[in-house]
Amino acid sequence: MSIGYLNVERRIGPPRASVLRKLGISNLVTTAKFDIAAAHEALVRRQAVPERICADGLVVDVPAGVYHPLPDSSSEFFIRNIKAMNPNLIGKTLEIGAGCGIISLFMAANWTSRTVATDISPIAVEATVANARLNNVTLTAFQSDLFEKIDEKDFDLIVFNTPMVDKNPENDIERFSLCDPHGRITEAYLRQARRHVSKDGLIIFPICNNSAYEVMDAIDLDYQIVGFELAYSGFWRAIVGARN
Repeated sequence: MSIGYLNVERRIGPPRASVLRKLGISNLVTTAKFDIAAAHEALVRRQAVPERICADGLVVDVPAGVYHPLPDSSSEFFIRNIKAMNPNLIGKTLEIGAGCGIISLFMAANWTSRTVATDISPIAVEATVANARLNNVTLTAFQSDLFEKIDEKDFDLIVFNTPMVDKNPENDIERFSLCDPHGRITEAYLRQARRHVSKDGLIIFPICNNSAYEVMDAIDLDYQIVGFELAYSGFWRAIVGARN
């Protein structure tokens, strides 16, 4: 996982530092990558096995290869912060890359807003639909590569728990749920989401030490920290909000 990190860091250091300054956390964290190899490999192994997970009042069946919303996962990080939002101000939500659907299920179960969930994987979409039935929750789910099949506009909240690790994927689990080499997925998401969010709406996505978050520097959006955690030995992660 550390191959090329030092060379990449020298090349992209200034944009990374610029993003951290914009977010107001440059005095709290560094631009350095973090050694997550052991934890990453353990997660890949666990995601290779289907699992039933109970979290936040929901029960979800997660197929092999689909991101598992385990305790302390980025899905749980999202839900903890979404709980603080005022649902009365959110009439329509969209989740890109919903996986097993737990984030959308939480919003649909606890908010009155209309909830749309999409994923590039048909297996993930099937899981989201099945989990909605399992939890007696109503939402709309369909397959889409980012916004390819989304014609609707004016979403008040657009969510994407983007793959965060800046690493070339070595298997399908990494390719579809864990790795975003050079931030290409994040960049495409931000450029497309701005065309589907309402005038006062919010786009949210995660970054961490090992994300290629420098891509944000080239996209003219108004960024702010929505959630932030400093964890073990200097690992950090954040949920970033973006507005037009």
